[in-house]
Amino acid sequence: MLESTFDRSYAKDLLPSKLDNYMKEFDADVSLNEINIHEKAMLRPSIAAKWCRYEYEEKKFKDKMSEAVEKLKADAKKALFEKKKSLVESTMMNESMINIEAERIIKQSSAYLKIKDSLAAQEEILRFIAEAKQIIAQFGFDLKNAIEVLKLES
Repeated sequence: MLESTFDRSYAKDLLPSKLDNYMKEFDADVSLNEINIHEKAMLRPSIAAKWCRYEYEEKKFKDKMSEAVEKLKADAKKALFEKKKSLVESTMMNESMINIEAERIIKQSSAYLKIKDSLAAQEEILRFIAEAKQIIAQFGFDLKNAIEVLKLES
């Protein structure tokens, strides 16, 4: 199996566990040998569909995190507006100044930093899934060639 070929111990603390799980599952999906080649040929469409589903689910999750960032920004702006309402009304502070200050405050909050880290990890997961889907699209050609080689050998 490919799983034993690729040692990921060096990346134990670097990769998000979700990404590592996807990598292991991908290794299992594309590993070929004489015993499982026909099974993989039959399962290729369902493997491709599975990775499309993963991509959809991960994109939805990323969208939810992006919405959470926007909600944090909106809440911070609202709180700042309420706090500095008198300055805004006397036009000493305009909306763009509130937006700038809200951005500065948000970027220092632990909730924002946590979501931003999660978004970065989510981007990495989505990149991996996109690459996995491309490899799986090519996998049918590889299977066909492998089956032809097996026919020639026998």
